[in-house]
Amino acid sequence: MAWANGDLEFGYTPNPQVGEKPALYVTPSRAVDEMLVTCNVGGQDYERTRSGLPGGKLQSFEWPRNPKHTHADCFVRVRFADGYVLEQNLPIDYSFGGGLSVDLSRASADLEAHTLTVSVSEAVDTAEITAYGAHKKLLDKSVVQVDGGPGEITLPWVGDPSDVVLLEVKVENAGAWAGFEFSPWFLDIPHDDVLFESGSDVIDPDQEYKLEKTLKDLNEVIDKYGEVVPVKLYIAGCTDTVGDGAGNRQLSQRRARAIAKWLRSHGYSHPIYFHGFGEALQAVPTGDNVDEVRNRRALYMVGAQPPGKGSGIPGVKWSAL
Repeated sequence: MAWANGDLEFGYTPNPQVGEKPALYVTPSRAVDEMLVTCNVGGQDYERTRSGLPGGKLQSFEWPRNPKHTHADCFVRVRFADGYVLEQNLPIDYSFGGGLSVDLSRASADLEAHTLTVSVSEAVDTAEITAYGAHKKLLDKSVVQVDGGPGEITLPWVGDPSDVVLLEVKVENAGAWAGFEFSPWFLDIPHDDVLFESGSDVIDPDQEYKLEKTLKDLNEVIDKYGEVVPVKLYIAGCTDTVGDGAGNRQLSQRRARAIAKWLRSHGYSHPIYFHGFGEALQAVPTGDNVDEVRNRRALYMVGAQPPGKGSGIPGVKWSAL
């Protein structure tokens, strides 16, 4: 089972075989100065520290096999070679008795239908779903009938969808169970758009007050949600229809990156991703070659996952700052 937060990819074996130790797997996206992993299992801490790790190489952290203990609370702290520090809490449920597992690599949330789709290795009878809100406040807990799998199954959210930040899910059949977490949380950040000179990606000093307000709002989001999920910022650059389409995509990419760099240089330390959509996300639909200031904008979105179905943002490969 594997999942990622952009800078780190995590995995573990949900059903360790005979003689196999439970383990957490961590793969950094780039070079690491120091990686600390602590897993609490049955009230005992197992801690490992590794230094000078290359990017893209899987690191395995094991703990003793004990059939009485099938839950681990792991904490990962990584200091990358570029100085960026990332911390992540990872609750892990596993089983020694069955072969049921969940594949989150293609998990998807439908923000409009309030459903979550994952793949399972065996038939699933029921799912216990717990919903948490801001500051990890318990919103609701429910057991739903599934009767699906192997393959894709679709699960509903519980609780008020507008308040749900994190879902804890336990799927079961007659002989086994598997658990996982998923965050459907997604939030638009209202803001005043930075005005750029025509064809430029330079942020003029008289526009910086707008980004200072955005930075304050983002820090308030971190304070409210940061202890529940890994908060990531997505910046979508957009243009009007004046000029060449390909050139506008490149210009919107540079402008989105300029905003991302400004926020990073002024103290925003959480992951930032950006993408240039050019003319594709018009606020005011126009024909070609129309100078429309309302289309020269950037969208700021935060979430634990990239903007998904129902967000109004196409699925793209976001660039990490």
